[in-house]
Amino acid sequence: MAPDVGLEFASLRARYLVSSEFPVQVVRNDGLPEVALTVFGNEMLSMLSEGSVRAYLREVLLFANWAGRDCVTRGHQWRMFGDPREVRNLVREYLTVAGECKITQRPDTLGVRVAYVNVTERTRINVRLLLAALKKLYEILGEKGFYAFENPLVHADAARAVAEFRRGERAAFAASAGRQPMPVVSGVDEPSAGIRLSENYFRLVNREWRPQSIDDPAFPNRVYEAGKRHGWDTRELCAVRTLFESGARISEVFDLTASDWATSGFTNRFLARNKGSHGCRVKTIIVSGPTAKLYRNYFDGDRNPQPKDIATVGKLSKLFRKDPQELVSIRIFTTAHGTPMTAKLFRDHYWKPALKASGIDADPHLCRHWFVTNALRHIENSARSEAELLRRKQELIQYMAWRSGERTLQAYEHVQRAGSFARSMRSIHGAMRRRERDAPEVLQAQERVHQTAASLDRDLTFFLGEDHDD
Repeated sequence: MAPDVGLEFASLRARYLVSSEFPVQVVRNDGLPEVALTVFGNEMLSMLSEGSVRAYLREVLLFANWAGRDCVTRGHQWRMFGDPREVRNLVREYLTVAGECKITQRPDTLGVRVAYVNVTERTRINVRLLLAALKKLYEILGEKGFYAFENPLVHADAARAVAEFRRGERAAFAASAGRQPMPVVSGVDEPSAGIRLSENYFRLVNREWRPQSIDDPAFPNRVYEAGKRHGWDTRELCAVRTLFESGARISEVFDLTASDWATSGFTNRFLARNKGSHGCRVKTIIVSGPTAKLYRNYFDGDRNPQPKDIATVGKLSKLFRKDPQELVSIRIFTTAHGTPMTAKLFRDHYWKPALKASGIDADPHLCRHWFVTNALRHIENSARSEAELLRRKQELIQYMAWRSGERTLQAYEHVQRAGSFARSMRSIHGAMRRRERDAPEVLQAQERVHQTAASLDRDLTFFLGEDHDD
């Protein structure tokens, strides 16, 4: 069943209905449903969190509505659900006109001719998210019978070229070593050359964010000082210290509840959801002892309780013993009115104004990068053997709950690596505190540390390269 061609000229919007059989509904301006995109939204809801689905669908609808209005697109009769050539022309037009991107068509490493997309200073659309959303859109609609062609966001020759390249790699290794290569996780053989092999027709260039302060030991203190000058209170300091000390995403921090904290007896550990976990608490966030004490001070003194809320840690402990489920609805971070504080509210009204006033250009996600950089530095400096280095890097992957890392960890028999890395957090936090004490001298001298080794760069590319969502 093909989508209605009227989609090309209709203004579309999304509705989210919690109690409906179809929680995600895409409708036209005349009130009629757009079935194909509704199916896409609800299928995505079974894979991702609601927040991620809203972001994906927002980019798709912006693209669809633009395509229905653009005179060049309509003049060429490029349809959103036309053949792959039409769709690619449509996407290219959107990226260059609406997105003000620069696109170059050239062969990739394997000789497959693809379109490389460069964002510019004028680009105001989320290109990475758009391309990911469109690729998933055509994949789902193809499986459901709403799109009759191959996925236009996937190059038809990519799979063949990648398979041939991998066969060549294995054959070359076997010829030189007299055996097949061992799995990468074994550590026996050197990993293959760092050639990025992709099936995508559109490829975003230089999409990896390489912040300048990623290895600056003074960066946390700069942020704390900026917040102090801006009037941050205990709540903001708790949140920001958690970002630096745990490597958590900002959305995970502001989603924390009293129930998440109670699992550690209101000490320095929290359960937390992970990206794509649909709200399930599948990871642990660990902060330092002083920050845990700051949390208790905040909860006992400065926090504005929600209606019918339990205000102190002592009362929370009693309630946890009596009825733990009651703590699930008590958010740790609240506004002055007692409503839940959101990541967006914190970013827009506390983080950005404070850092801008101090001349610091940094997103809260930089705290996550900074944590991983320092954790890797600590691991590399303290590991006594290659085996220990490999094991502790896998423990870091387990602690961070990276989905790419989980596939690597399937080759290992041990399942308690998250707990092992948690025991390392005390020394990591100690090293962070020592750097904080030394930071004033670094600030005064305007020194910068440039000691990131090549191995650290490779690790960061693997660990953080695809992990940009808050």
